[in-house]
Amino acid sequence: MKILLVCAVGIAVIIGLWLYRRRVRRRKRQTLPFAVPSGVTIAPAPLLTEEEVALYSLLRMAVQEHYLVFSQVPLWSFVSVEAAGNVRSHVLRQIALKRVDFVLVHPGSCLVERVVQIEREPSLPHQDERQSVIESVLHAAGIKLTKLQPKKSHSLPDLTARLGIAAED
Repeated sequence: MKILLVCAVGIAVIIGLWLYRRRVRRRKRQTLPFAVPSGVTIAPAPLLTEEEVALYSLLRMAVQEHYLVFSQVPLWSFVSVEAAGNVRSHVLRQIALKRVDFVLVHPGSCLVERVVQIEREPSLPHQDERQSVIESVLHAAGIKLTKLQPKKSHSLPDLTARLGIAAED
């Protein structure tokens, strides 16, 4: 009986030491500064295509002092999700990697009032689902959505009217 008790205590001590060492190793790994591993190449990439830059410039001229214009904004960064239990986590997972082309932010309240999406041809099946999630979240948040054709030449008065901005007198 004593041998069994000694073995049990020995096993408990060994497991305790193993768990302690594992925790210490994790802490060391987490405190080390990040370094790009060798063999990995990181280079700057363009944020916008030429068409998107042209549309961005036109949007800035159209909204002038009415809104701030930001591009390639993650959906989760401008909506608040309040829900009980796992529902909030589920919704956040659905919107986690989704981003919108342009947001128009009210300069006073700093709230997104309108999203401008470029209508692209869906090249992959999941892009329709992605757009559906974005539209559903925007609708639920009460944020207006304007879709624009990428190749179409938009005039300033047409764009101003589509965005619902009154012409300055």
